[in-house]
Amino acid sequence: MKIGIIADTHDNIYAIRQAVCFFNTQNLKYVIHAGDYIAPFSLKELMNVKSKFLGVFGNNDGERKGLLAVCKDIHEPPYDFILDGKHIMVTHMIESLSRRSIVNTDIIVSAHTHTPEIKQGNPMYINPGECGGWLHDKSTVAILDVKTFHAEIVDLSTVSLGKGY
Repeated sequence: MKIGIIADTHDNIYAIRQAVCFFNTQNLKYVIHAGDYIAPFSLKELMNVKSKFLGVFGNNDGERKGLLAVCKDIHEPPYDFILDGKHIMVTHMIESLSRRSIVNTDIIVSAHTHTPEIKQGNPMYINPGECGGWLHDKSTVAILDVKTFHAEIVDLSTVSLGKGY
């Protein structure tokens, strides 16, 4: 089972549309957002993914009521769930997790630093970087195969997205 991971979209509609277009070609079961959508209008663009969507709030998501009006599946971090038998925890800021909270966790998804990173281990850590591309001028997301624990960072500028992108 494959999932898409995205974070720090920061209202960049163009980058969000690129990510949605890419995700919709990947046969994903879920798309997980690790926070910092910013405004409800940008979240509406993310709702065009064909897979199930869930996310957590980030430190810049002040308009929570408006975001929840667009999508009810946004949670306070850390948010954890079981997917395909794997315990996954999603947070915006990794510093918010206690050692006790990561016991028996298979995968931790975080964001906030805007720097993409995958750390193999137990648990596996994935930060998809910034989809918005405001800090590093690069829009990135991640793809994870939950069964095989294979994860990769995808630079959206390197994938063919078809006309209009």
